[in-house]
Amino acid sequence: MSSLTLPENDCVAPNPLSSCDLCSVRENSICADLGPRELAQVEKTMARRSVVKGRALMEEGEANDSLYILVQGSFRLLKHLEDGRRQITGFLFPGDFVGVRPTDASAYTAEALEDSRVCHFPHKFFDAIASDCPGVKDRLIARGQTEYHKAQDHIVLLGKKTAEERVESFLLLVARSIGDIGESGAVKTPLPMPRQDIADYLGLRLETLSRSLASLKKKGNIVELSRHSVVLAAR
Repeated sequence: MSSLTLPENDCVAPNPLSSCDLCSVRENSICADLGPRELAQVEKTMARRSVVKGRALMEEGEANDSLYILVQGSFRLLKHLEDGRRQITGFLFPGDFVGVRPTDASAYTAEALEDSRVCHFPHKFFDAIASDCPGVKDRLIARGQTEYHKAQDHIVLLGKKTAEERVESFLLLVARSIGDIGESGAVKTPLPMPRQDIADYLGLRLETLSRSLASLKKKGNIVELSRHSVVLAAR
C-alpha cells in the first residue's frame, strides 16, 4: 500500500498533545534547528500519522516525495528478492528519518513492527524552508552520512565478524537507540522485531542466532533474555 494513500483509520488527526513543543524526539530531528516562526509553519504543513503493526509506510518500487520522522514505535526496512524471499536491511527507531530524498521508486519497504507514529513532511516544504534555516539541510546531509556509515558497518558486520560478535554488535546498536540504563548500569533494551528478522539482518540461521544469544548469556554479557527484550551487562 502506498504511503500516501493510507486508509483513514491509519491517520491521526492533529491534537494539542501532538504539538511540536511536546515532541519527545524533537531534539534529535531536523526540527531542533527551527525557530518559533519555522515551527509554526511546520505545525501547519506536516501531517501526523499512525501506522498499525504490519502496515507499510513506504513500499519498495513506489514513488515517494515525503520525509518521515519516527516519533514512536519501530519499523523494519526490507527488500524483496527475485525468488520471493525478503531481506531485512535495517531498522528504524524514534528519532530516525526515512525518505530523506524524493524518489520515483523507493529502494525498500518500511513496515511497522508495532503500532507507530510518524510526522510526515512534503519535500517541497523543506526546499522552501531550508533557505531561511540552513540547519535543516545540514541535518539532512548529516543523516545521509550517518546512513552511509551504517551501511559500511553492516558490510563489516556480515563479512568480518563471527556469529556471536554480530549478535552482540546488533544488541549494542539497538541499546544505543532505545535502551534504558538502570541504576546498576545494566541496559534494558526492547527487541520489537521477531528473532527471524534479527537473523536475516545478521545473515545467520535462526538456530545460530539462538545459540549465540545463549552463549552471550552464559558469558554474562546478557543479564536477562526474553522474547521481546534483553538486559545487557554494564560496561
